[in-house]
Amino acid sequence: MDLIIQGLITGISAGFISGLLGMGGGSILVPAIMLIFNLPMKVAVGTSLFVIVFSALSSLISYFRHNKVYKELTYFIVPTGIIGAQAGAFLASRLSDILVKHIFTLLVAGLGIRMLLQKDSVYLSEKTSFNNLAAAIIGFIAGFVSGLSGVGGATLIIPLLYLLLKIPMHICIGTAVVAILFNALSGSAGYIIRGLVDFRIGILLAIGSTIAAPLGARLSIKTSAEKLRKIFAIALILSSIAVLLKK
Repeated sequence: MDLIIQGLITGISAGFISGLLGMGGGSILVPAIMLIFNLPMKVAVGTSLFVIVFSALSSLISYFRHNKVYKELTYFIVPTGIIGAQAGAFLASRLSDILVKHIFTLLVAGLGIRMLLQKDSVYLSEKTSFNNLAAAIIGFIAGFVSGLSGVGGATLIIPLLYLLLKIPMHICIGTAVVAILFNALSGSAGYIIRGLVDFRIGILLAIGSTIAAPLGARLSIKTSAEKLRKIFAIALILSSIAVLLKK
């Protein structure tokens, strides 16, 4: 019974954050799974990606309804993200838990600090063009990180879309959720094949996450871009600290 309650509560918390920040929940779920359920890093990553599939799909419905998804951009970041996720999962299965942990910590903390210090710019409410090659590269890198560290890719997709392609923050999040869904599908398949997913815990987390993700998405749409950026940055930094402190 304790396991069921812990799984549902953890899933609800991660799902709400997933919907709010478009992070897929991985940067929250990976440390939570390690700390609460005492799973090794690579199994936590695989289980996280499995759960992200459900939370991303659940929250994506709200973003589509409110026209916060840049569909043309997804044509470039999704295919390359899928390829990158498989490459990341392949590499992660051959690296030590300690190395994967340190890679995760450095990436998440670095991006969190960068986003926190970023000065807000006035972006167009709707982009009409973007660099196709840059979008494809962003998709691959984000997918690779997703497969390697289980963060769903948003920790790279959202900052890079915002900083490099000048996509408005709300649309960054909505668009990122599409890529996160496909990256998580691709990455979790790689981990399942390698036996690195705990389905008992994953299903509990997925139930809670699916329920809460749409609530977070609705709140995100109503929150200002500046507040979203700062909340996103702080969540990344705290997540990296949690993983670093896990022995």
